[in-house]
Amino acid sequence: MSPIRVVKVLAFTVCLALVMPLIAMSWLEKRLSGSEAVFTLFAQLLAPLPGLPGALLRGAYYFGTLRSCSWETHVGFGSIFTHRDATLARHASMGAYCVIGHAQIGEAAMIGSRVSIPSGKRQHLDADGRLSASEGRFERVAVGPGSWVGEGAIVLASIGARCIVSAGAVVTREMPDDCLIAGNPAQVVRGPDAGSGRAQEA
Repeated sequence: MSPIRVVKVLAFTVCLALVMPLIAMSWLEKRLSGSEAVFTLFAQLLAPLPGLPGALLRGAYYFGTLRSCSWETHVGFGSIFTHRDATLARHASMGAYCVIGHAQIGEAAMIGSRVSIPSGKRQHLDADGRLSASEGRFERVAVGPGSWVGEGAIVLASIGARCIVSAGAVVTREMPDDCLIAGNPAQVVRGPDAGSGRAQEA
């Protein structure tokens, strides 16, 4: 193990120890009530902590509370997960002021600042599509491995692997792998048959 990696492991271990009381209270809440009020409270408490210490403490908290979270992630300043039933894979990162719901963030995915990934499109609709305060349905929205999501995008449906989502895009339907996505509502601007999207950003 390289010296840099040793330092990273030690720093993460210290941060994990510091947030362990918060993790324990969130775990008790889940076991006793199934509520997410305590989980969200601590997520909001940690969100505005600045710099590298803040990012490490947020990462440690989500490592201990999310459905699945690698210790090798970056959660930016002001960013929060609103539900514990989310996953954050190895080397995934997000910028500042992101709001993430029931999401599955793939390995090495990069989320820009002010990105919103709510829990699908039916959070406030009943089975007949009418507005409802009690019968909404949470859906898991996936961001595929290696995908990039630009600043200010709103992602309401899953995105495939190795995609680029342009800044400000509003994704309302599922998108395939290897494509460039832009617009409101978002469309596939360039698909896998048009060559390497990574080398030809719009």
